[in-house]
Amino acid sequence: MDATPPLLQVEDLQTHFDLPQGVLRAVDGVSFTLSAGRTLGVVGESGSGKSVLARSIIGLLPADRTLTPGGRVVFDGRDLRQLGEAEMRQVRGRQIAMIFQDPLTSLNPVLTIGRQIEQVLRQHTDLSSKAAAERAVELLDEVGIPDPRQRAREYAHRMSGGMRQRVVIAIALACKPRLLIADEPTTALDVTVQAQILELLRRLQDAHQMAMVLITHNLGVVAEMCDDVAVMYAGRVVERGPVAAVLQRPRMRYTQALLESVPSMTAAPHARLPVIEGAPPDLVHPPAGCSFAPRCRHAVENCSAQRPPLTGAGEGRAFACWVPAPQFQEA
Repeated sequence: MDATPPLLQVEDLQTHFDLPQGVLRAVDGVSFTLSAGRTLGVVGESGSGKSVLARSIIGLLPADRTLTPGGRVVFDGRDLRQLGEAEMRQVRGRQIAMIFQDPLTSLNPVLTIGRQIEQVLRQHTDLSSKAAAERAVELLDEVGIPDPRQRAREYAHRMSGGMRQRVVIAIALACKPRLLIADEPTTALDVTVQAQILELLRRLQDAHQMAMVLITHNLGVVAEMCDDVAVMYAGRVVERGPVAAVLQRPRMRYTQALLESVPSMTAAPHARLPVIEGAPPDLVHPPAGCSFAPRCRHAVENCSAQRPPLTGAGEGRAFACWVPAPQFQEA
């Protein structure tokens, strides 16, 4: 048995925001592990806490409003929540990199693409200015940007969405990080460009043996790209496990509802697409029991009275549901 500890261990992570109307529990007791070279998909509706989870891992949250009542983020044996800001700046970009949702707002509009890559290299390596400029061109070529030397002298607004996303990936991979967090890396891109970006990420991950946390709404992307999946709802992980097992045999009713809402090629013509009725709960005043109970057609009395724990189910799986879906069902 491999005794190598995981690269990333998130243990009972809690991130709350102090708002005028009360404390918002954006991440409320999330735990998972991730080994080198593997990909964890994090899925759920908007507002489920996915992006806050990502920013909590690398410490990119407003200090004046953020409460951290508990939890640990252990990366390569070090608890990142115990590091000061100066130490975290050495971790971000060099050992852990992040791709944000909107590449246009992630890039500096007054600096050339090449200069932005050079800044990362100069910050985290001992490359000279000339060597960093050459390495920036090499990185643009590596992510598939044509005529990279010319593109390095251009600004972000002159590029298409797909090209900007490639630039953001080049910046993220400039220092060969051990962990890449990709937050909706294909948002607002057409299907063809999405496929190209995902294939690029897969190729670069294999080349650099990175671990990756892939945040997405798209269950098809999870099935194609990920080894394991964590389903989030109302700030908590409500189901996790190997991708094939979770997507083919979901146990938590929220996971089941997400899968049922995916369009099917075999559905009858003009068939109504199933939807999850209602809206996610108010995280300032969450319900006493299961947060999904008000929207769940399988809910029973206990679902509204008591919050279900995340319970192990074998095969590396766990789920939180009082009325779980049958263990064996057609894929």
